[in-house]
This record gives sequence, structure tokens and C-alpha cells, in this order.
Amino acid sequence: MAHSDAEQALVAALLAGDAPRSAALLQAHPALERDSVAVGLCLARPDAAAALTEETVNRNVPPHGWPPLLYLCSSRPGADAVPSAQTARRQTAVAEALVALGADVNAGVREAQTIRGYRTALGAAIGCARNPALAELLIGAGADVADGPTLYEGCAMWYAVRERDGRSLRALLAAEPPQWHVCHALPHALRYNDAQLTRLLLEHGGDPNWSMGIWSAGGNCLHEATMLDSDPQVVEALLAHGAKVAFNDRDGRAPLAIAVCLNRHALATVLRRHGAKEQEVGPVARWIGACMAGDANAAAKLLAEFADVAAVDALASAREPSQRRAIRRRLASHFKQTDHLWACRAVGRLAGDAPPALRQLNPQALPLLLAGGIDPDARDDDGECALHLAAAGNAEAATVLLDAGANPALLNFRGERPLDVARRHGQTSIASELARRSLKSPSPPRDPALPDAFERAADAIADGDLDTLQALLLEHPALATARSQRPHHCTLLNYVGANGFEHWRQRTPANAVAIIECLVAAGSDPNAVCYTYRGGPDENTLGLLTSSDHPKRAGLKLAMVAALARGGATLDGAYALLAELHAARERGELAETAARLDVAARDAALALVEAAALDATEILLALLDAGVDVRARRDDGATALHQAAFDGNAWLVEMLLERGADPRLRDDVFDGTAAGWAHAGGHEELGQALQRRLRELEASGIAPRS
Repeated sequence: MAHSDAEQALVAALLAGDAPRSAALLQAHPALERDSVAVGLCLARPDAAAALTEETVNRNVPPHGWPPLLYLCSSRPGADAVPSAQTARRQTAVAEALVALGADVNAGVREAQTIRGYRTALGAAIGCARNPALAELLIGAGADVADGPTLYEGCAMWYAVRERDGRSLRALLAAEPPQWHVCHALPHALRYNDAQLTRLLLEHGGDPNWSMGIWSAGGNCLHEATMLDSDPQVVEALLAHGAKVAFNDRDGRAPLAIAVCLNRHALATVLRRHGAKEQEVGPVARWIGACMAGDANAAAKLLAEFADVAAVDALASAREPSQRRAIRRRLASHFKQTDHLWACRAVGRLAGDAPPALRQLNPQALPLLLAGGIDPDARDDDGECALHLAAAGNAEAATVLLDAGANPALLNFRGERPLDVARRHGQTSIASELARRSLKSPSPPRDPALPDAFERAADAIADGDLDTLQALLLEHPALATARSQRPHHCTLLNYVGANGFEHWRQRTPANAVAIIECLVAAGSDPNAVCYTYRGGPDENTLGLLTSSDHPKRAGLKLAMVAALARGGATLDGAYALLAELHAARERGELAETAARLDVAARDAALALVEAAALDATEILLALLDAGVDVRARRDDGATALHQAAFDGNAWLVEMLLERGADPRLRDDVFDGTAAGWAHAGGHEELGQALQRRLRELEASGIAPRS
């Protein structure tokens, strides 16, 4: 093996914590320990910094082209081990030497293992080296605890929670991280069922009503804790710090309903003691609970309370897939999107690193759920259908799903059919059965160059390089529907959303509309979802771009929404209205179109607030001129004034106030006035001005108009 190849192989083994391979390579190439800067740093040799100077300490070093500090912090002591006390002391001593030479303690590198695709020295010290003393040294030397851009996964606090490293977590919390880091850490900590860890985060500002847990379907931390079967003391800690028992997930389920669905009786008792009401548990939740308990008699009685019994009977006797699909469409009105995901929960997640509560199999539940009309092809938030989950090792569930009409040709976010999943996990009997039933849907041919082409196409989108994008689509037609191999599994069209993935690609070029049109014409699905922000139905291109600042700063957000709508994207009523008004403005017919609206309709009210969020001033003025109430509220209780204040748009704030906007109104999530939103957006002067206006109104004694 050539010297450079041996160096690369050894560094890779050290970074992976592969002790046997590292030892073998060192024995075969002993000079590398002395001659390679990277190897010396990975091994934390006492003289590892000797070859570096103030001029070279921040230069990139082969074989990975990283700054020296990253090699030291990223070397793993072993796959499941913490470093020995001696190794930890050596690492810290070498880090002190590097810092003394002027090493950049905020150095970071791109990676592909986490959603945000970026790791800093601080994150690596906690998550790779697993050395709290090293983390403390870096923090003391000025490492930013808000370490790096974009998403939470992969940041230092995420690593501290994952490792259940209380010492590093306390050091990070003492350095006053952004509150959203702490809030994201809280549902992440719940998977470890650690009351002490939970309390620590709550005491430092973690919001128990944070709605971005992995398993909560947009619910709060009580939903997450219930899904994960947390100990009652963990749930008690959440409640003691203000968790709301009446908080609903995206389909209107309160935590008590989830507890009933999962037969978490102890947790249900705690929730009831803290005010949860029985009316929060509907008949569907009680039926799901009976199914999950394997109680066929109770399930049948409960199903009859809400379902079309004739359709249920017809489903039981139907044999043709087309018949079953038609009957399930009849039954669909009884269920919400998250109801169908109980089929995935019944199968269990045998593969990966799912929490123990989600790995459990429930063979009695699946047939009952499917017999009642639950969709066997429902896809969970990270892109897996029940059949994909079963293919990883649950042969009984796979047979039940196939007999119920599950589609063996559906792809997950990895681009795999259930057959591919079974083969990847060595499940030969399941693979044989899937292959037998998949004869009409052969595996598409693989293009080995596709992953590299995808990365180049994603760069072309961020750069606005339409010529390169078109050439890549012509050379690799599968790119139009392909997904990234990174954990978010975005499609190329998702990348247009400029949100939720690697930060260096979060840009909106001037020709973003033309890029959307190019991708849609090539066959990209405008409604494809991905696993940004923990997945779910809103993680499509529309949801990403409407919540991103980049399209807004480029002045293209509404034009991009309209382009997606033309391409077939599903829009809710408010955005459909905005797209219509945008098209009317392009035709010079904005005022006339707005004048024909039902200004009392909910969609018109929502469109007004979203127009403020989109900085679509002409459309906002047209809506006001047409008679839409300036105090209209979004679902979270925010008004156009809240949004304008948060964005620091002083002109729009003043105009809305002149039109009758009330600065006393508070939103329903943060209980904040427009002044508070201005401060939250970093616009202190505007916040103070709104606060003065608020005091004047309160002093006047004029009651606020609702």
C-alpha cells in the first residue's frame, strides 16, 4: 500500500473508532505515527503539535484537508467506548498546545452523517472524542456553543444529549446557548428516558411545549414522551415546567389520546391528574387502543360507533387490490393522516437505532387496524411504509400487509422497495416472498454515477446554474425523482426550498422560478416530502420555501409559490388565493380580482397575514382595500402586524397601524404582542416604538377590538 493510501486508510480507521484495523495499519506502517500530522493528532501524540506553527496551525492538512484541530477532536476512542483517562488527558494537552498556537476553536467541516451536514471541533470533541474536558477547554477558549449553521442535528448540544454527557451539557448550558438549541434538545433527550437530563434542560429554558420532536407529529413534549413510553417522573417534570395537557398534534390529538391509543395506562393517569379531559379521546383513538391491545371484541364494538359497517364487511371479503383501495377510500373519512401511521407502530422498527418503545412488535394489532380501514401503504414521517419496516425482519407482519394489499413497489426515502430493504438486512425468506409478489414491478436499473450527479445538481440549483442542471438532467434522467443520500433525503426540487439542509446550499438564485419550471418539466414531483425538520406532510418544497428567509430576501417567494402551483403543487386555500392574486397582479388585474373576494372568508384572513410574511405589499394592500380585516389572525394567533414587526418592516407596521391594526393583540403560542415580536426579531427600536404605542392605547382606556 502506498504511503498516501496507508495514511488515508489509517486516519479513516481512527476517525471510525476501528481499533483492530488501526492497530493493524500502524503495525504495517509504523512511520505514519511520526510522519503524518493527521495520524499524530488522531492518536493525540504528545508531540503532535510540534510540527505546526502559528502560520500553519489553521491550514488544511491531508488526507481529508481538515484543519489540525478537527483531526484531534474527531478521532474516536472506539465504537462504543469513552477514552481512557490517559488518552483524554493527552487529547486535552494537545488541544491546549494547538490553541496556544492560535488554532481556530470554531473550525468546522462538512460531513454527510447528519441532516445539517456540518460538524465543528466542539461538536466533535463531545460526539466523536467523547471528552468533556476537551469540550470545556474549547468553550473556555471561545468556541461558539451555537456551533455552526442551520439544523440542530449534529450540533454540540445534540451530541451531548446523544452521549448522555451531563458534564459537557452543563458546560454548554452555562455558556448561554440560543434557546432554540435547548428547546430542540429537550424532545431529543426524552428518547433516553432520563429524568435528570430532562430536568436539566427544563431548568435552562427548554420549552416543554416545543413541537419539533421526532415522534410527536407536531405535538408537544408530552406527545413525544407518551410515544416513547417515558417514566411517569419524566412526564411529571414536563408538567411541572408548564407542558400543556390540552396541546394538540397536527391532527388534533391531545397527549391523553396518544396514551389511550398506546395503552400507556400509567401515563394516562398522570395526564388525567393534571387536567386532561376524557373528551380529548375520541372514538377513533379508543378503537386504536383496543387494536393495539389485541382486543378484537372491543375493537369491533368501537369500530361500529364511527365506521361504515357495510364498508368494513365489504373490505373483509374483497380480494382484488382495486376493490380494497376503493373501499378504503370510503372509510378514509373516518381517519386522519396520523391514524394510518399506527400500522407502522404495530410493525415496529427493528432496524436502525429507534428508541426501545418503537422497536416493539405488536402482531395482534396489525390485522385489526387493517381490517378497520387503516391504509397499509401509509408512509411515516421519515419515509418508511409499514411494509418497508416489516421487510427489515418482521415476516409475519410482511405477510399480513401483503395480504391486505400493501404495494410492494413503493419506494422509501432511500429509493428502496421493501424487497431492497429485506435484502439489505439479510432477510432471505421475506425477500423471497416479496420477490414472488413483485414480479410485475421489477427493480429499476441503478445508475452508479447518480449520487455524484445529484450532488453536482444540488450545487447547480444553489448557484442558479441552469445550464449545468439541464445538462445533468439530460445525462441522468433519474435525477428528476432521485433523492439525496444525506439523512434528509431531499429531492432536487426540495433544494429549491432553501431550508432545512446543508447551509452552503441554502440560497435563492435570481432564476429560481426557471429552475422550478425546469425540474417540474423533467418530472420532479412538486409535492414530494423529505426528512428536513423531522419530516411530515409540510416538509415539501412549498413548506420549505414558505418558511425560509432566502426566497423572501430575493423577492421571489410568491413567484416561486405560483410556479409550484402551476407545476401541480397542492396549495391550501390561503396560498391558492395568494397564487391567484399574484397571477392577477402579473396581468394588471389585482384590484379587480381582490374586489371579487369573499373578504369574510377564512382564506382571505389567512392570506392577509401570509402576504405580510411574504412581504407581498401590493397584494396585502389590495386585500385591505377589498375589506379584509386588518386584525385577521393566523392559526397561531399572529396578525399581519406581528409579522411586519418581526421582520422589522417599520413602514408596513406604520401603515397597518394607520389602517386600524391593534398592537395590544397577542398571539396564541408565545402570548406576545407585536412589540414582543419586534424584539424577538432583533428590531429593538421598532419594538420600543410599538411598546410606546401600546402604553398609549392602554392608558386611553379604549377596549381592544377582538
